[in-house]
Amino acid sequence: MSFKKDFYFCYECKKPVSKLEDLLFVESGSTRSFCGEKCIETFFKPITSHFESIEKILRKKYAVESEECLNYLSDVTIMEKSMTDPDEIWCHENGIKEEIYSFIKKVEIEKNDPFYVIILCTIFDTYPGYVLLSTITRSKYLMEEFRIGEEVDLQDHFSLTADEGEIEVDHAELQGIEQKKSELLANHIDLLSDADIPIDKYPLYDNYIESTMDAPDETFKSQDHSGDTIYTYIKAFDKQGVSFYYFVLCMKLDMGDDIGEEVIVPVLTFPSVDGDLYRNYHKGEQVSGSLKN
Repeated sequence: MSFKKDFYFCYECKKPVSKLEDLLFVESGSTRSFCGEKCIETFFKPITSHFESIEKILRKKYAVESEECLNYLSDVTIMEKSMTDPDEIWCHENGIKEEIYSFIKKVEIEKNDPFYVIILCTIFDTYPGYVLLSTITRSKYLMEEFRIGEEVDLQDHFSLTADEGEIEVDHAELQGIEQKKSELLANHIDLLSDADIPIDKYPLYDNYIESTMDAPDETFKSQDHSGDTIYTYIKAFDKQGVSFYYFVLCMKLDMGDDIGEEVIVPVLTFPSVDGDLYRNYHKGEQVSGSLKN
């Protein structure tokens, strides 16, 4: 081993890691990285326990210790929508510049009383990196306790960028992307095996998005049920002896003549160890050459 070579250490177990791509990050702008999911959970466990104890105190304060709407915590579609299309985002920064974000979304199902989905989390690439607490309540007073720090402008927070600089994406286009993500996610959930990597672990693999799009093993173009063209980037990885595929499902934005190239935007990204799932996404017209990401 040479000191001329880069070397890294897991923030929790201090195990040396030789490759940057083998590290998992859950916070943007932070060097805090981990060698695996187990170390991430071990590191954050006392922090999540702290926030859970605060929630219990607040629920007792407003007499909402138990609520039927808490059953929706197991609804993957509602929780995913709350993370990707929240109504509000708040950010609290402490004295040493550590940030905790609060995502809040009001949900109405049929004619039932609305409820609020609340997610306390770290941020990685504008989306929740690690969820510190997730809860649901019909109490507006309890919800307001989670409006912490300063409110974040949603349009600025979810702005899309390209290598040449910022790409202006209007609200209608953002809504279209989120709608497409909901459609793709619903289809993906139908295909997902119980033995595969669970959805709540997907943010831990976000650092594989860039390398998958920059140098995919395969890229396919196909039409979904709505008739929209979906680009599927697939790349195989090996992490500590475990092989998995990483998928990036994208759609093309029509940015007009100013850019003059195809602009491909990631819509749904996920890892998988399931060969059957791989075969389900291994379809369509194989695309050669690189596309503008």
